[in-house]
Formats: sequence, structure tokens, C-alpha cells
Amino acid sequence: MTVLDQILKKVERRIRELDTEDLAPSPHAGSRSLEKAVTSTDGVSIIAEIKPSSPSAGRLGPSDPESVAERAASYEKGGACAVSVLTEPEFFDGSPELVRVVKETVDLPVLRKDFIVHRVQIEESAHYEADAILLIAEVVEEDAPELVDTAHEHGLEVLLEFHDPSNIRYVVEANPDLVGVNSRDLRTLDVNVDRIPELAEKVGKELPGTPVVGESGVTGPEDVKALRDVVDAVLVGTHLMKAEDPERAVRELVKAGSGRG
Repeated sequence: MTVLDQILKKVERRIRELDTEDLAPSPHAGSRSLEKAVTSTDGVSIIAEIKPSSPSAGRLGPSDPESVAERAASYEKGGACAVSVLTEPEFFDGSPELVRVVKETVDLPVLRKDFIVHRVQIEESAHYEADAILLIAEVVEEDAPELVDTAHEHGLEVLLEFHDPSNIRYVVEANPDLVGVNSRDLRTLDVNVDRIPELAEKVGKELPGTPVVGESGVTGPEDVKALRDVVDAVLVGTHLMKAEDPERAVRELVKAGSGRG
């Protein structure tokens, strides 16, 4: 069983245990546009991620609300266009509640990044004030259009990512607000940043005009520079979580993406 299979098994259990009666949508959900934030500047925008842990990198940082709020504020000061919050609890030490913590700390769009497969998780995202959610084509497959529609019903935008070129068909059918091209194979955890241009080119042909976000494997300014003419934004987690000075680390990436680095 792969790590992804293990994660999805836990996800299904949490969905069954989720108390839907307490998931009233927040009026603040979807109040900030990730799509606009990504496309509002020239060059490559930076979506900075809060990821306390991961199966590939191990422990990366604290997950208590105070520490998460402090890190989110540093990301904003550094010039990030949005903050992504990893909320999966058992493999990434995240929590849906951290979405609200970040939303109340910064004035940026907040992306909930998790393994979303069911409508109730979208309702949960709206409850905790997310502006956008991540969907993974390799996971949701033909359910992508329905889940995108459900997110839109709740006022949320969708970043729909894919890794396997053949799975772009699910992305095209769903027509999301943004498309993520992930250089990481979630089943093996292998990363190949060189795949991003190839995948981004496919998106440009199939969904022209849709913002493209490069995901996984960005380890510094040079990687961002290499993607200036390839994607609209990059989502960076591990590199920023390991940085001693997150604000400075974001600022360096922003500078590289703007063409001034």
C-alpha cells in the first residue's frame, strides 16, 4: 500500500466521523480570490505554504495556532500572494482549524490543501473560512466536475492539480479556476521539477487563459527564475518551512519571480 493509499484510507474514516451539523458556512469563506492574487502581478507569484510535517520531509515546524499565525504573518510581510495551509492531520500534522487561524491573521487568500474527495469536506472548508481548496486529479478522477461545482456553490475557488499527463482530461472536464502542475508523484513521492514545463504546456493548449501553478520541488530562487515564462505562480512549502527567516526566504523567491533577481 502506497503512502497515498494510506492517507486516503484515513480520509474516508474521518469523513464518516465528521459531524456535519456543526459545519455552517462562514460568511468570510471565499472572500478573497486566489485566482486574482496569482494573476495580479507580472512574473511568478509565490503561494507560501504552512506544512508542519510531511511523509517525504518529516517534521518541518510547529503546528500550534500561535506559531502558525506567526509564520503566516511572515509570509505576508515577505510578499507572498497567498497562503496555503496543509490540513491533513495524521501525515502532515495539520488541522482544518488552522485555515481560520491564518485567515484571521493575514489579508491574503487562504488555500486549504488536503485530500478532498467528498462534498462534506468542502462544507468543512467553507466553515473554516477557506477562500479556495485543492483537488487532486489522480485522487478525484471523474468526480472532479461535481466537486468543483460544489466548491463554487459555497463561494470557493478550486486549484485542481495533476501529475500524470493523461489525467489532464479530468482537469479539462472540471474547468477549475486554477490548474496545478505537480512535479511530485504522490504514489512514489518522487519529484522531478523538469516535468513542470511539459505539464504547463499541456494546460496552455487545453485550457488557455487558466492560471497555472507549479507545485513541489522548488528549493530556492533559481528554481523560480527557471519557471518565469512557464507558470503564473509556484506553491512552496518545504523550502519555506525549513528557512530560519521565512519572511526573507519568501522575499527572495518573490524577487526571483519578478525578474529583478
